[in-house]
Amino acid sequence: MNNVVIDVSGLMEEIGSERHLSFEKEFLPIETEATKIEFVEPIKFDISLISAKGGVRVKGHIKSALKLVCSRCLNEFSFPVDWQIDEVFTTEEIKGEESLTIRNGAIDLGPPVEEEFVLAIPIKPLCSEACQGICPICGQIITGKHKPHEEVKIDARL
Repeated sequence: MNNVVIDVSGLMEEIGSERHLSFEKEFLPIETEATKIEFVEPIKFDISLISAKGGVRVKGHIKSALKLVCSRCLNEFSFPVDWQIDEVFTTEEIKGEESLTIRNGAIDLGPPVEEEFVLAIPIKPLCSEACQGICPICGQIITGKHKPHEEVKIDARL
């Protein structure tokens, strides 16, 4: 699991105080039951931390790019992910939201960021909408240079 721990103890002393942060963080690949998600570039954070009664609100912009495999041509490609974060971390643990709890005066953006990147992956990733995939006859990637094959006759008895 990747951690992005930010100390908010000083921020919480005065309700309504705000702190702006811009930074980059390298993430290790995320392993899920179905796949391994790799990052092409560091994750860029541009966030504001706003203290509120009993917690801290995190608002801002987070972006990076993932290495995915096209579901048609099986080539790897870079998939940009760009999202707005708006989460509230509380001092009291809320059932089902353990990752959004302030612990020892700090918040960890790692779990919600990982979750967002996993959810951003399309069911059928495509390198481009125009991708035609792989030729079922010769196995080559279909491009403008690919020539049609003669029709293959299949014995209906098979």
